[in-house]
Amino acid sequence: MPLVFQRLLHIFILFVLLPGGALQAEDNNRASIGLVLAGGGARGIAHAGVITALEEMHIPIDAIAGTSMGALVGGLYATGMTGDELKEVIFTMDWEAAFEDSVDRGELPMRRKNDDYDYPSQVQVSFKDGGVALPLGIVEGQQVRLMIKELMKDAAEIHDFDKLPTPFRAVATDLETGDAYIFSDGDIVTAMRASMSLPGLLAPVEHEGRLLVDGGLANNIPVDVARSMNVDRLIVIDIGTPLMNRDEITSLLSVADQVLGFLTRKNSLYQLETLGENDLLIRPTLEGVGMLDFDQQAVIFQSGYDAAMALKEDLQALAVDNKAWDQYVTQRHITVPVDSSIYFVAVENDSRVSDEMISRRITQPIGEPLDRELLSQDIAKIYALGYWDLIDFEVQHEDAGSGLLIKARGKTWGGNKLKFGMNLITDMDGTSDFNLGASYTLKGLNALGGEVYARAQFGDTVLLSGEFYQPLDLDSRFFLVPYLGWQDRQVLTLGPEFNLTDVIGAWRVRDLRGQLAAGVNLFNNSEFRLGAFRGYGDYEVDVASDPSLIEDTFNEGGVFASYRFDSLDNSFFPTTGAFLYANFERQDESMGASNDFDNWQLFAQAAYSFGKESGNTVLLTARLAQSEDATSEPQNYYQLGGLFNLSGLSQNFYSGRQMAFVMAQYQRRLSDRSVLPIDMPVYAGFSVEGGQLWSEHSDIDYSDLIVSGSIYLAIDSPLGPIYFAYGRTNESQDAIYLALGWPFLSNNTTPGR
Repeated sequence: MPLVFQRLLHIFILFVLLPGGALQAEDNNRASIGLVLAGGGARGIAHAGVITALEEMHIPIDAIAGTSMGALVGGLYATGMTGDELKEVIFTMDWEAAFEDSVDRGELPMRRKNDDYDYPSQVQVSFKDGGVALPLGIVEGQQVRLMIKELMKDAAEIHDFDKLPTPFRAVATDLETGDAYIFSDGDIVTAMRASMSLPGLLAPVEHEGRLLVDGGLANNIPVDVARSMNVDRLIVIDIGTPLMNRDEITSLLSVADQVLGFLTRKNSLYQLETLGENDLLIRPTLEGVGMLDFDQQAVIFQSGYDAAMALKEDLQALAVDNKAWDQYVTQRHITVPVDSSIYFVAVENDSRVSDEMISRRITQPIGEPLDRELLSQDIAKIYALGYWDLIDFEVQHEDAGSGLLIKARGKTWGGNKLKFGMNLITDMDGTSDFNLGASYTLKGLNALGGEVYARAQFGDTVLLSGEFYQPLDLDSRFFLVPYLGWQDRQVLTLGPEFNLTDVIGAWRVRDLRGQLAAGVNLFNNSEFRLGAFRGYGDYEVDVASDPSLIEDTFNEGGVFASYRFDSLDNSFFPTTGAFLYANFERQDESMGASNDFDNWQLFAQAAYSFGKESGNTVLLTARLAQSEDATSEPQNYYQLGGLFNLSGLSQNFYSGRQMAFVMAQYQRRLSDRSVLPIDMPVYAGFSVEGGQLWSEHSDIDYSDLIVSGSIYLAIDSPLGPIYFAYGRTNESQDAIYLALGWPFLSNNTTPGR
């Protein structure tokens, strides 16, 4: 072969095989540069600051290797983002939402909202293969994966990472072997998500038979990976967290941070020792910044920028002139693919729930370009049903046209859930109400998503109940609920039915009830039920100072109707939204009741917030209940007394057949928000309350209201709300309270199921 043809062939091979950055470096007769981005959680925001500085100095990057947060920033930059675009992404990303699996409470169907009201506790376990099953991470990664997918949508069709505007590698760790796993091709979203799977926080990623976690455990500063990409020089950004001394280790998070530091320190030092004299090491000053301090993004970004600028003299040797820089910037522009028109929707679903439960909730118009925003909303609604760990999608291209494949991975943990809870309220004066219980939910039992719910509670109020919730259509709009439950509770005699000043006794009221309800879900925020019930009960004297107290049995039978509306953003410490529970019951002798009478209950609450980050909240609450023509027997009594229930009085102090209660609260959040899904916000607040009980409907006179108030500190803990409070009435009755759980649940209020 003539020499000229050999040279032309060599040039052709180089043109075809070399990535754009490396080819450009050769054309400009300059050293090619690899960028190494270390892992370090929020500290990795400094990478974006360094990149912005490098761009200002006109320093081109020909290859990128990143670990964990370095893989996230590096992957974004590799797809053609500029430093300014990186900064905008980082500053506008909702990091708190990224590290949660839950969707906004407003997106939850009513059935899942009702889960909140049995026990306000996060203490729960699941079962699998006959044993207890625990999750592989606090967060499965549903939200963070979709966020990355949206950011990387322009590179969705690029599966060879050398074909990206800047060649890229992401480092993860094989959880079985402890070895580094290098992503050089495949789905770039999976690569970035796997690389940042911090053990314990984000669940591992399954990929080609491997279980992958955060790359920092095996190679936190991937110098060797970047070196293998055929570059001449390296710019290495080390954001490692220095080990803390004993005085700085003060919490569970600091312990976890220190342990992670041990795991990454050794491999980081090894990689740094391989740096040559032509390589540059940049170490941003990040003193006092933790791996979860995403709220300090501005400070972290600036630290990275300043650290690079401090080495400007050394870095300037790597800069190119304006013409070469413009050529480099042009070469990095990625061709944005036009979203394909969608002609079909397919489903991969490994749960018992019907594929149609998924497909009919995808509202993408057939024959029109993919609407990503609409698809994101649809996926959130599907995920909110609670039957799947992860919902993902990909665009498939077939001869008949392009379509959507929805991938739904059934619950590997939490499909059956045992939740433990405790309600405690004491007025520090010997009067208390304590209950310990558990609820069990088994979801997705059939194609329409039927589920079993059972509850057991022991203490001052004993409960045993179970129900089967069966949707009747694929839209989960209509449903049937058969229910059977037994309750044993105490009712005091103090009140308008007996004596307003002296307790002359207390009953134990026991009630066994079965009912069948048919219902309809009205959007995500309301439901209506209509049903019939039959019950039997008795009451006997528990504490007596008056021998005239009677004991008897009673029968219940009739029909009921109930309505629930729930748009609160948080069940127990809402900042916005409203709640309404209304229930009407008709006791009918022809259906087995001892007497004919009507009773109804109403519980309403509204929240409004203002100020910085909505840290100030006003809550308005009302509870009304009446028993028209009901007999004066304890099963027909409502009760008032206790924290947020006429604060200053003992728990369930008064009893009567007619009840009214109103309350206004102000509370302020004292603690900062956390990006972790386990947050323990602290609140301070006060309440102004008014309420009264009457015997007969004709006795109702709202001028009789008892006025009371409280001041309190509250913690939204994993065990449920904890309150430390002082209450006082206008009649100088006062009490100091310690409460665990939602006080309303200790007052026979049933706003949930």
